[in-house]
Amino acid sequence: MQEHHVRRNLLALVGDFVFFSIGFAFYDPVVIVPAFVKEFTGSSLLIGALSALRILMITVPQIWAASFLVAQPRKKPLLVWSTFGGRFPILFLALATLLWTRNHVWLTMAVLTLSVAIFYTSEALNSVSWPALVGKVVPDKIRGRFFGAGQLFSSLGAAIAGIVVSRILAKDGAALPERWALLFGIGFVGLMISLVTMFFIREEAEDKTPGKTDIRHGLRMMLHYLRTDASLRRAVITQIVLWTAGAASPFFIVRARESFVGNDAIIGALLTTQSIGGVAAALICGQLVDRVGSWAAIRLGAITQTVSLLAVILAGVLGAPTVFYFTAFFLMGFVAASLWWSFSAYLLDIADNEQRPIYLATSGILSSVTILNPLIVGALFETLPPETVFVLMAALSMGGIALAWRLRKGSRISE
Repeated sequence: MQEHHVRRNLLALVGDFVFFSIGFAFYDPVVIVPAFVKEFTGSSLLIGALSALRILMITVPQIWAASFLVAQPRKKPLLVWSTFGGRFPILFLALATLLWTRNHVWLTMAVLTLSVAIFYTSEALNSVSWPALVGKVVPDKIRGRFFGAGQLFSSLGAAIAGIVVSRILAKDGAALPERWALLFGIGFVGLMISLVTMFFIREEAEDKTPGKTDIRHGLRMMLHYLRTDASLRRAVITQIVLWTAGAASPFFIVRARESFVGNDAIIGALLTTQSIGGVAAALICGQLVDRVGSWAAIRLGAITQTVSLLAVILAGVLGAPTVFYFTAFFLMGFVAASLWWSFSAYLLDIADNEQRPIYLATSGILSSVTILNPLIVGALFETLPPETVFVLMAALSMGGIALAWRLRKGSRISE
């Protein structure tokens, strides 16, 4: 029986959570890869192309993953093979960076492009298979605390990894391929340790015969659930609205730097405060999901995000930026560290084991439109006063609160 392996599965999944975060910090295609490309090519076009490739590859394969999983008795095999295939090319990237970057930089960039495409294809598949597996092997009564513990330890691990990254990149010297190869190599090791932990997960087979993958059937199921399940529709719409409003969060630091000109020490303190907010979210929201419900954690996240936006507005209006910016950064860290898995927990709650892959893919594909929101919000900051943009985003976030209050609550579907 699946419940006989709960402790083993929790340890394995938390290990995966933590080592993935550590490894990702050394390879992060959103932070590390653009800096690497800029240092050796100076090409903003390539950075943009890699970003577009990431968006495409993390979205499209999700419907295939969902269609495949609904026809299989186990989720773990897809997770393991996808993870291996997606992460192993990072080793070749590390070697290419070391051997070719000085004299054949575009060969390295070709390997980089291929590794990013394969990695995010893998992550698209994992974004369905991993939470579906969690929903199956982690009992609903402790699922929130699992997400909270995973977030807590992975945040601490990623923070330490960030320090190591800074130390490696701070070494004297111009563009040195060796230090970037070292980053990618360490990232590969961390991500592969994450893979190793997956082998310790025990998943009982469901009572079904492996069937053929039918993507058209998966799409029909997705449309069917959207039409017939108001809870799914509300969850997706709420997620899109809140993540759109949250696109203003990266501009908090821009406004803070304008308020604290010449005082970079306080900027560092604000970022530390953001990390503390993430720790608080891991401790609070895990308990909230288990003791009250995932819907309550989403409501808290919506309120917290709105208050963080209001704090940034008040910092400019009242001319007392310090207390308001520290409040905003603490709350921003809280939201960033909790809202995504609160929504994941909610989808696992409203769907049964058979429905979960389709529900997760539906949410992932439809909410992927929010990836473009930072560009839209950035354009708004270019044309409107910053306070006006923050007011608009705060109003949208209030709309997210109203939507969150309509999410279904009460007892979970039995496992």
